[in-house]
Amino acid sequence: MNYRIFYLIIILFHYAGVSAMAQMGSTGRTAEALQFSLEQAQAYAYENNYDLKNSGIDVDIARKMVKQNTSIGLPQIDAGIDYMDYFLQPTTLIPGEFFGQPGTYQPITFGTKYNTTLKGTVTQLIYSGQYLVGLQTARAFLETSHQKNVRDKVDVRDQVADAYIRLLVVDEGIKILDSIHVVISKLVEETRKSYLAGLIEDIEVDQAELNKSNLEATITYTKNLRSLGYASLKFIIGLKDNQELVQTDDLEFFLNGINRDALISQQFDYRSNLDYLLLKKADYLTLMQYKLARTAYQPTLSAFLTGSTNAQRNTWNFLNTSKVWYPTVNFGISLHIPIWSSGSRKYSVDQARLNVEKSKVTNEKMRVGLELQYATAKTEFKNSYELYQNKLKGFQTALKIYTKTMEKYKQGMAGSTDLNQRYNQFLISNNDYVQSIYTLLSQKIKLNKLLDKY
Repeated sequence: MNYRIFYLIIILFHYAGVSAMAQMGSTGRTAEALQFSLEQAQAYAYENNYDLKNSGIDVDIARKMVKQNTSIGLPQIDAGIDYMDYFLQPTTLIPGEFFGQPGTYQPITFGTKYNTTLKGTVTQLIYSGQYLVGLQTARAFLETSHQKNVRDKVDVRDQVADAYIRLLVVDEGIKILDSIHVVISKLVEETRKSYLAGLIEDIEVDQAELNKSNLEATITYTKNLRSLGYASLKFIIGLKDNQELVQTDDLEFFLNGINRDALISQQFDYRSNLDYLLLKKADYLTLMQYKLARTAYQPTLSAFLTGSTNAQRNTWNFLNTSKVWYPTVNFGISLHIPIWSSGSRKYSVDQARLNVEKSKVTNEKMRVGLELQYATAKTEFKNSYELYQNKLKGFQTALKIYTKTMEKYKQGMAGSTDLNQRYNQFLISNNDYVQSIYTLLSQKIKLNKLLDKY
C-alpha cells in the first residue's frame, strides 16, 4: 500500500489544524448551514476574525491617542481645597525692642487655629516644540495603525484562501479515493468468485482484500484530517462552534481562474507593496523621534491664571456664609529655558540620528528583499504551473493504465502482481496530482500578494 498520500495530507494540515481545534473545543451542529464562496468567506472573516477584531481595536486606541496628545495643548483646569487644623500653632520670636525690652526676643503666636483655602488654576501651553512634534508623531502612528489593519486584512484574506483551497484539495483526494474504493470492492467480490470457481489461488483473494483494507484505512484517516481542516477554516473566518459551513466554489473554479501569462507579465513595483509602505511609515516615526529629541533644546512657554479664596477661623464655622473669605487672583507667564544637561540631550539626539541612519539601511534591505521575493514567487509559480500540467497528464495516464490492467485481470490476461503495481502507480500519480493542485494555487496566492498595489 502506498503511504505517500499520508505525507501529502500531513503537509496540507501541518500548521493549521491543531491550534484551531485546541481553541475551538467541541463542535455542535445546527440545522442550517452557511454557504460561502471564497469571496464571501473572506468578507465574513473581515468582520469576525479574532485577530482582525483586535486590529480594529488597535486603530481605535491610536485614534484616542491622537486626541489625548491634542488635548495637552488645550486649556487645562485644576481645582483643589486645602484644610489645616493647628493642634499647636506656630510661634515666632520678635525682637524685644518692640516691647521695651532690648536685647531679648519675645515669643508670639500668630494665625488662627483653622484655615481653609479654595483654589483653581487655568494653564495654557503657548509654545512647546515637544508638543508639536509629539502631535505629528501621534497622527503618524494613527496612519500606521490604519495601514497595519489593512495588512492584517490581507493576511487573513490569504489565510482564508489557503484554508478554503486546502479543504477543497483534500475533498478532491477523498472523492478519488472513494471512487477507487468502489472499484476495489467490486474487484474483491469478483476475485472471491473466481477463487470459489477454482480459477485462481487464495493468495489472489488475500491480496485484493489487503488492498481494500489499506485503502479503507487511508480513507478513514483522510476524512478525520478533513474534519480538522474544516474546523480550521471555521476558526479563521470566525464561525461559532454550532455553525456549519458549505463551500460553494470548487477547484475547477480556481484552476480556471489562473491566467498564467497575465500573472507572469505583470510588473512588480516594490513601492506599492504593503510591507514596504509600512516600513516607510516606520521610517517616518523614527524621523519624528529624532525631531522630538532635538526639541529638548527649545524653550517651553506657558501661561497660567490662578484664583483662590482663604478663610481663617478660631472657631470651626466655614459653612457660615456671613463670615469673611479673602480672595486672591493672579496671572503669570512661565518660560522654561534648557541650558545645560551635561550631555544628556546631546547623546539622546545622537541616538535618534543613528536610528535614522539605521532605517535607511533597513529600507534598502527591504527593497532588495522584496525584489528577491518577487523573483522567487514568480519562478515558483511558473514551476508549479508546469508541474501541475505534468501531473495532470500523469494522473490521467495512470488511471487509463490501471483501468486497462484491471480489465485484463478480469479476463485472465494479467496477473495480480501486475495489477498491484499498476494500482500503486495510480495511487502515487493521484497523490502527486492532488499535491500539484494545492502547490499551484498556494503559489498563486503568494504571487498575487506581492503584486497587489496599495
